[in-house]
Amino acid sequence: MNTILEPEVTTDQLSYITAVKMHIDELYEKQEIFGLSLETLELTRRFYNLYTPLDKIDKATPFALNQLLSITQHLERNLVKESK
Repeated sequence: MNTILEPEVTTDQLSYITAVKMHIDELYEKQEIFGLSLETLELTRRFYNLYTPLDKIDKATPFALNQLLSITQHLERNLVKESK
């Protein structure tokens, strides 16, 4: 697992985080969250606690961004496994 994040966040990483957030929002909107595992629901909760809007991303610390990116990757992996 990649645990080091450069201080500057790339646009690819931001678009990746935004895409996962949009996917989660769609699941909540369609009320499909009831089929998710408890681990995925916990990751979703942590994701929303760490999520920083794009206009405030410059003020976030590299540690917080690294944590958000790590949780996003783990969450995406779980969502892909559970959607099969």
